[in-house]
Amino acid sequence: MHAVILPATPLLVPGTAPGLRGDPLSGVRAAVADALARLTEGGRVPLVLAHGPALRSGRMRPSLAGSGIGERWLGGGGVSDEGRPAAGTGASVALLALADVLGARAADVEVLEVPPSWPGSSGTGPDADAVRLLRAADGLVVAGGGVPGGLDSDPGALTDGVRAALRAAGADAWTSEVQVFAQSHDHLPPEYRVTTLA
Repeated sequence: MHAVILPATPLLVPGTAPGLRGDPLSGVRAAVADALARLTEGGRVPLVLAHGPALRSGRMRPSLAGSGIGERWLGGGGVSDEGRPAAGTGASVALLALADVLGARAADVEVLEVPPSWPGSSGTGPDADAVRLLRAADGLVVAGGGVPGGLDSDPGALTDGVRAALRAAGADAWTSEVQVFAQSHDHLPPEYRVTTLA
């Protein structure tokens, strides 16, 4: 398996929506955990690929503050702060999902955030360091969801930058398998999807 695309909704993190009756995303969470367990078999530590306002990479700490969710709800997420910058919401959801699977090894996970315009229109091509990071990755965990506040609110949407990064990683040659989880709650999208690329 090369990659897992998960719906990067904060609801994927347990305990972040105490007002909802039951746990409408329990099936989605289980599918994500199963896919990530397969992706990380044999000690693999994947790269998190997510939308961000600017191109940046490195080890980051999860934070859902951008979604109005305080740090106390995260329970540490298996990743110590160590002065690391906060990841964006999408990357943070992926980091927290990985922490549940990797445990202490989650501290080794690197993040690549790309803006919607990546690789840019300057004609210079993609950032070479970002491409090297993508091609050297031991698997990818891709945060689905469009630009926060954008027109495409589909939890499975990918920004143009994330799509370009997947192409740079070689995803055009990979095959996908999609699990669809229909939802009936008034305040949730009609469905969530978990996609694996092999």
